[in-house]
Amino acid sequence: MPVERAIIKRGMKRAELEEFLEKELENAGYGGVDVRRVPMGTRVALHVERPGIVIGRKGRSIKDLTETLEKEYDIENPQVEVVEIKTPELNAKVMAKRLAFMLERGISSRRAGYIMLRRIMRAGARGVEIVISGKISGERHRSQRFYDGYLKKAGEPALNLVSYGFAEAKLKPGMVGVKIRIMPPNVRLPDEIRFLEEEKKVEAKPVEEAQPTAEVQEEKPEEAVKEEPAETPPEEPQEAKSEDEKPPEGEAKSGDT
Repeated sequence: MPVERAIIKRGMKRAELEEFLEKELENAGYGGVDVRRVPMGTRVALHVERPGIVIGRKGRSIKDLTETLEKEYDIENPQVEVVEIKTPELNAKVMAKRLAFMLERGISSRRAGYIMLRRIMRAGARGVEIVISGKISGERHRSQRFYDGYLKKAGEPALNLVSYGFAEAKLKPGMVGVKIRIMPPNVRLPDEIRFLEEEKKVEAKPVEEAQPTAEVQEEKPEEAVKEEPAETPPEEPQEAKSEDEKPPEGEAKSGDT
């Protein structure tokens, strides 16, 4: 089988699995599935709001679901794991279903859109986009868009880092589609650079503050004596001394006589 057909076949199976799980786990608050190959088989992680409904009484519901996945969807040795959604406001599929339910109850699209937008942003999302399209009011088709924050809409980050959800609301004029995109708060984008905190370095003591060794302490006074000789007291001027030693004039005259 060519590679292109294998990829298309795999994508169709994934879409069928998503559709089946959305209908089967609608009451449990289905929020998505993560399928990965492991050495022991296939790991199927189901993200739901109420795990008790998926597990069932004594694990009957999850056993039936495992058998269905293995027989109808050709999943080799499925190991079903139920993961509880701690913050439903950051899951686009859950919020899209809630918004569709609000529209079916008769709340206006404008009011419901702003209520959902504020609720998601208060949960800590970096960015949100809500699009409601269809026969919202009247016979003509139109769409309303609500957005806030920062959101990636193109490239690989938009596919892998942004949560996407879609739901349908059945109104009297016709079907209304709801699309929600949410960028979680803990997402790291490729163009964001973060610097690691530098480790605290131990500051070395300066040389001036270092205590001198015993040898230096002994040699320091000797060097001071050699380099700085003791100062001698200033000598008296010789002229003043000679004047004191001269005999008085009267005595000299009497001696001559």
